[in-house]
Amino acid sequence: MMKLNRSIVMSVLLTVPGFLLAQTQLTATGPIPFSVFDRDGNGFISQQEFATIHAERRALRAQRGYPMGRTANPVFRNFDSNDDGRINEKELLAGQHANRLMKGSSGMDGKGMRGRDMPKFGDFDMNGDGILKRDEFEQARAKRISERASQGYLMRNLANAPTFASIDRDSNGEVTPDEFRAAQIVHRQQRIR
Repeated sequence: MMKLNRSIVMSVLLTVPGFLLAQTQLTATGPIPFSVFDRDGNGFISQQEFATIHAERRALRAQRGYPMGRTANPVFRNFDSNDDGRINEKELLAGQHANRLMKGSSGMDGKGMRGRDMPKFGDFDMNGDGILKRDEFEQARAKRISERASQGYLMRNLANAPTFASIDRDSNGEVTPDEFRAAQIVHRQQRIR
């Protein structure tokens, strides 16, 4: 009898941390990571998963006392760009980026996350050809840092800024607008955690 109770307690103790870890992945603010939506791990988000996670987010925000406002949950079909009834990671990132631009990052001031404006691809694409090369990226970043420092911004998180290599997801030496947007979303998610 004692062995049975011990094994039950051990299995519960081993299960609970995993459950708690899964629960802490959903945060009250910021973009929701694809892995949180994709509960069944099939590489896609179903309409049910999408609705469930957003309902849980609203409940979490209410529980923590966040202002609820009149903001409705995002609409599934606005993310499902190819109308196949499921959302892949690329569609999710594009939809989150579009929502952020429309809402001005949760309506804080229309400029970006908590008042800090995130750069646009065009701010870095100095020659306007639709592609960023490493030296163009580095020059634009140096210019942006210099401008922001002269405006009095504290440059506390400069060491955490994404590198060209981390943005160039396919490692071809060029960054496209899609890669740039995806990197910004990932960067925001990391800042929120």
